[in-house]
Amino acid sequence: MSGLSYPEMEGCRNLLGLLDNDEITALCDTVTNRLVQPDDRQDAIRAILVYSQSAEELLRRRKVHREVIFKYLAAQGVIIPPATEKHNLIQHAKDYWKKQLQLKLKETPEPVKTENVRVFQQLYFISFAT
Repeated sequence: MSGLSYPEMEGCRNLLGLLDNDEITALCDTVTNRLVQPDDRQDAIRAILVYSQSAEELLRRRKVHREVIFKYLAAQGVIIPPATEKHNLIQHAKDYWKKQLQLKLKETPEPVKTENVRVFQQLYFISFAT
């Protein structure tokens, strides 16, 4: 099971889309220990995402070049100096995905609790009966 959150998974999927087919295949072989034989590029990307322990572990891979991380962040509107080192780019990507997760959680409505429904029903029936 993947150790990536939803925003990390989507971000890594987009970032991996910037790699060429040979790099994707080699990365899939490395991440899965050559135990998964993908049918196509998308299958390889899926395997990379599922078998990666974390977003940071994936981004630290040699095949994921700093230029690719930089291009991904620039496409997302994250402005950083072009000379930024790879480990700092990884941190920027993680921070961006964490922010995306927080925004997503704010959009998600709170689930209605059963106790609240019961209280509402009691109040409704009391006001209706009088």
